[in-house]
Amino acid sequence: MPSTIRINATVSEARVSAGHSKEQWDRFYFITKEEAKQLSEVHTDWTRWILIPANEKDTMLERINSRLIAEGIPAVEMIILKWRMSQLLRDIQRKFVEGSMTKDFTKQDPEQRESSLLLSQSPHPSDLSPIEPRPVKYDPIRDEYV
Repeated sequence: MPSTIRINATVSEARVSAGHSKEQWDRFYFITKEEAKQLSEVHTDWTRWILIPANEKDTMLERINSRLIAEGIPAVEMIILKWRMSQLLRDIQRKFVEGSMTKDFTKQDPEQRESSLLLSQSPHPSDLSPIEPRPVKYDPIRDEYV
């Protein structure tokens, strides 16, 4: 029986529905992020899941599932892909609207360019596992050197 999840399901609900371990889910996240990035670069007008033609969705699902299966990870159903890609496309649109995807680095001086590149290389929340603990803040008492 196909799984059903709400479009606003939590990460945990979606992972359980997909039948993935945490490590498998992390790979699924990474693979789908690559797919969304390529899709948004090739088809700039496909900004929402509903705008992607059905045959393209089927092809994308086959491509993603082939990669998952090759790594011994259970294939996902379309509803899981829809849940994930809807989030990714929304995030990509937000970045585009905020201007982070339209900056022309060649017009910046070298110092600004280096600063921008360093910022772009820092981990983005969607790059990190959605359930990893946050780093512990520096505590001068606990972290004092003896």
